[in-house]
Amino acid sequence: MGFSTRLIVGGAVAGAALAYYVRSRRVQTGQSYFDIVRRLPGDVLRWADETKARATHALEEGKTAARDRDAEFTRQLLAAGEPPAA
Repeated sequence: MGFSTRLIVGGAVAGAALAYYVRSRRVQTGQSYFDIVRRLPGDVLRWADETKARATHALEEGKTAARDRDAEFTRQLLAAGEPPAA
């Protein structure tokens, strides 16, 4: 597929996605098409910020869970390695 074909297909997909978004927002909120398109950059920035915050939170939770698992594994290894009391 050539560059111009990819550009056309990409533009068509982006246009379809924009039309779907605007139409679904109009049904949800009752706003005019112009208002929805006018607020689109702010919506995109807000979505990006929320996504970044959720990703950061998930990463921190993952790190905490990994530390907890590591501590539990270390505790089990130390407990298993102790010689039986005679």
